[in-house]
Amino acid sequence: MNLPARPADATALFDHLATWGELSRDELRHLRAEAWAPVLVEAGVLEEVHDGSADAVAWHFAAGFVFLLDRDSTQVARRACFAVPAYRDYLVGILTEGLVDAARASMTSELEEWTKGELALLMAEVNRLLDGLETQGRLVDSSPTDLDARMASLPGRDGSFASWDHFLLGQSGRPKTLFDFVLRRFAPNSHPAQRVEEPAAVLRPLPLSRDDGFDLGSASLPAPWNTRRRGVFSGIALIDEHGRRLFDEDRPLTEVLPNLIRDAIVEHPFYGAVVHLAICAWRSPAASIPSIELFVPASGALHDVSILVGSRDAGRLADLLGDLVRAQGFAPFGLREGRVPDDLMANLLRNLIELRMLRQQDELLVLDEQYQSSLMASRLRTVFRPGKQVQTRIVAELVARAPNGVRP
Repeated sequence: MNLPARPADATALFDHLATWGELSRDELRHLRAEAWAPVLVEAGVLEEVHDGSADAVAWHFAAGFVFLLDRDSTQVARRACFAVPAYRDYLVGILTEGLVDAARASMTSELEEWTKGELALLMAEVNRLLDGLETQGRLVDSSPTDLDARMASLPGRDGSFASWDHFLLGQSGRPKTLFDFVLRRFAPNSHPAQRVEEPAAVLRPLPLSRDDGFDLGSASLPAPWNTRRRGVFSGIALIDEHGRRLFDEDRPLTEVLPNLIRDAIVEHPFYGAVVHLAICAWRSPAASIPSIELFVPASGALHDVSILVGSRDAGRLADLLGDLVRAQGFAPFGLREGRVPDDLMANLLRNLIELRMLRQQDELLVLDEQYQSSLMASRLRTVFRPGKQVQTRIVAELVARAPNGVRP
């Protein structure tokens, strides 16, 4: 496989992946990053999404790289490119040569520190490379000329990775001069930090309220926030992976888009949790669940909303929302120290109010009458009935966290 010459050209791709975790075929073309998709799939960074055809229609982070959603694009680029087999072999070769040079210089204490520290997880790869190099004798006993000849056979010694080194290591040069940079940059980032098995749900600001410049015309055009996602919940589905609209383009936007947006937003686990809380508050007088209220403090801002369970304070919505997403079977991202940041919490609630799914009534957020009517009769099966299982799990999570005395 021919590798792209300059990772710096893919900066926009890495930034997109850090933000949304997934990209569609339409987005891949727009980012001019077609050459990177097969490279990152081979490296195990991305997984392909198919819609029944042989060709991939989208790509999302693999389980071992989902944690990059909460990192910046520089970290995403390093982790992703360090996993590319050809570049990884080249970097391991630089480390191997550096260790051999250190051994020949009797740097015993440094070798011990590196091999049990920064390089501990890489030693299996280093030792495999050493085994291959030492079939003709021990490297530490080789003459300088023989050693240089053997090292010249290592991967990537033709200088083809100079632009990769400059972008990812912050330095380019001869392999022998890059040991310290590879030790500092590559070794700590050579393995994924954690494996995330659950589907990922990401909270990002969505421009769905007039305060954020929302209008139906902009919602009908392809954008990262309104593109359908298959592996990472990070937006809402109004546009498919090919850039085609998921609604009848012959009908007026005012007729077709509002209901589509409302149905799509409930599929997003963060938004779904809040909507289902409001549905529980609406249902609770007639259902066998404790009363639920979304309480807006008189002296607080919208992001200060708290949850009352059986009239007892269970905590701030922003503090609990990540756990309510986990209760639905998703791994939440976009949190800060386990909490939804104030700006994202306010954006989420503004959006639901703008969409007439919630409204503020005195010191409570309640289900909007317009949305209540959409849950009944002809639209019964779209939200309400399948939502009961989600609601049961959410209420159980809240009851488990609420003060003593609350009973389901």
